[in-house]
Amino acid sequence: MTLNKAALASTLLGVGPGGGGLQKLTISHDGTDFKENGPIKALFNPREISRSRSVSWQAPKTAGTGSEWTRRGLQQEFSSMQPATLSVELLFDTYESRAGASAWATAASLVVPPNPFQTGDATDVTALTGRVAKLAEVDTELHRPPLCTLSWGAFSEIFTGVLTKLDERFTLFLPDGTPVRATVSCSFAESVTDAQLKAGELHSSDVDKTWTVRRGDTLHSIAAAEYGDPRRWRHIASANGIVNPRELRPGQMLTIPRVS
Repeated sequence: MTLNKAALASTLLGVGPGGGGLQKLTISHDGTDFKENGPIKALFNPREISRSRSVSWQAPKTAGTGSEWTRRGLQQEFSSMQPATLSVELLFDTYESRAGASAWATAASLVVPPNPFQTGDATDVTALTGRVAKLAEVDTELHRPPLCTLSWGAFSEIFTGVLTKLDERFTLFLPDGTPVRATVSCSFAESVTDAQLKAGELHSSDVDKTWTVRRGDTLHSIAAAEYGDPRRWRHIASANGIVNPRELRPGQMLTIPRVS
């Protein structure tokens, strides 16, 4: 089998015939580093991106036995929404990306390990990975780690959230110990910007409504359904004089106050 070098380079790097207009995955954020250096750009685009979302449901606590208990036990009750998560793995390589390295050499390095004793002007790869690592540190101006937005060409604004886990794996070193190749695995948890939060509030109900309590309803689930946020259950409790949020009765009429 003849290896088509141009095709492989195009596949891995987006270069060669038809490779024009390559868009790189970028990470924008609200931290100090972004103001000084702009968005973080992937040296090599990832092969895959994984997004996940979880919804919590609970089996109701019901009285009864036999088939009646089984039927009720299968009727899951909504509990809460969990923040979506995103995982991506990024490759950084200053050895094969050094001045004079061809696109094919860079692509081939992903398949065949290069000679680690080859001379070149490769630089410490942590100069690149360090910017990603800062996303897991407390920003001096924000007093928290930055909020990130991942984008990739037509796949714009893939995800907005905070970095929750970072794994750096260094896989190639120069004879003097300088790391020149690293894989950075990132896990993000969904979050929203202040602008998105305000936009959501503008689309909330501006008039009071009513809700008829059904079996299995909780103030959390009602708040999630009406406001899109289970944490707003106290608004409903306050408007209806509810002291114990567990004392809801099927058929009970609740006032759902508008969000100011």
